[in-house]
Amino acid sequence: MLFMLDEVMTPREACDRWGITQDALRMKLKRGKDNKLVDELIKDGKIKYYKPEGKQRGEWILTIEAMNILLPKK
Repeated sequence: MLFMLDEVMTPREACDRWGITQDALRMKLKRGKDNKLVDELIKDGKIKYYKPEGKQRGEWILTIEAMNILLPKK
């Protein structure tokens, strides 16, 4: 699956585009991880999480498709 660059974004950009707070997105990702939705999106190549070895925090890369699944615009 290929995405154009304007379809791939950081969590901060996703929050700006969807008009939500970063805390709201973090909470949605955590809940999605708990119910395996995030794992499925990672498997489908719609979200990527990278955590360098030895670090406590990782980084998310999100696609528009993933955001539409996680937080559909009304």
